Amino acid sequence: MLKHRRAVYFGLATLLLGVCVGFNDGARAAASSNNVKISKSYELTDKVDFVEFTIEGYDGAFTSTLTLPNGRVVQANHSNQINDPEGVYWTNDYAVESPPAGTYTFTILAPVHAYYNLVVDIPLFSDIAGHWAKADIATFVNNGIVNGYGNGKFGPNDFVTGEALVKMIVLALTEEQPHGNRQWARLFRWKVWNEDLALEMGLQEYNFAQAVGNDWRTAYLAAADDLGILSNWDVTQLKKPFARKDVALMIANVMNLVNEKAPAPKAYTDTGGLPKEIQNAISRVSGSAIFAGYPDGSFQPNKVVTRAEAVKVLARLTAYLNS
Repeated sequence: MLKHRRAVYFGLATLLLGVCVGFNDGARAAASSNNVKISKSYELTDKVDFVEFTIEGYDGAFTSTLTLPNGRVVQANHSNQINDPEGVYWTNDYAVESPPAGTYTFTILAPVHAYYNLVVDIPLFSDIAGHWAKADIATFVNNGIVNGYGNGKFGPNDFVTGEALVKMIVLALTEEQPHGNRQWARLFRWKVWNEDLALEMGLQEYNFAQAVGNDWRTAYLAAADDLGILSNWDVTQLKKPFARKDVALMIANVMNLVNEKAPAPKAYTDTGGLPKEIQNAISRVSGSAIFAGYPDGSFQPNKVVTRAEAVKVLARLTAYLNS
């Protein structure tokens, strides 16, 4: 059986030909005369710039080889053990840049003759393959909330500026109208506790199609200012990469619109010296599991946030607002 997860493909830039195989720590399938060989194949007919193959097995660690259409053979000597809530399973993972068209043949050396599933995934961007935020990035890109760089890359580990975060927030919280303008999403504005603001939000429309060139930020900043969530920063500060404390404060400003109740204090080892407003913001976002701290008890308020982290936080924020 073949599961085929294929993301919408926008035409990535040409990459260097190569094969990347991801190996995490895992049990090595013991070579034994009792092992059996299982073959699977996949026919790639489209011209793409990147493809990921994952073989999933449920009966212990295994190894495999991939034979590319050009005859090149790549071997996965270790399995990745996945501790899923529904049960443990093992994977072999392959990632191929600039894959040639043709038949990809997988030979699995398995401990028992059992079921193995082949998953094929063509990511939107070459640099989010295997990334922990890949699914949310793909969703946000497909919904027009965030874009890549136009060269086949998203830059998930690049820093996010305040104005870029504002744009993402505004697009995530508005919905397109039949005539092309955008309006604050109904479910969001219905939850705003300030009735006057909620009524005003229902009358506001924005034409972001005109937000191009050097002035792209103006329309988004104006929309965010209508919500009153930008009072903590000036224009110069918004042009700079945002630290975790800034992201927490801006997200909390949005959350305060729908929940005026003070958040329960959340203690972190490195936030005691911050202004009370920022401490409350961190308590609000982390208490709602939108933007949490680290396992060591710290929040690292001055650490700069990446584009992938911003997408993940906004995905949780929209889920919170829509719940």
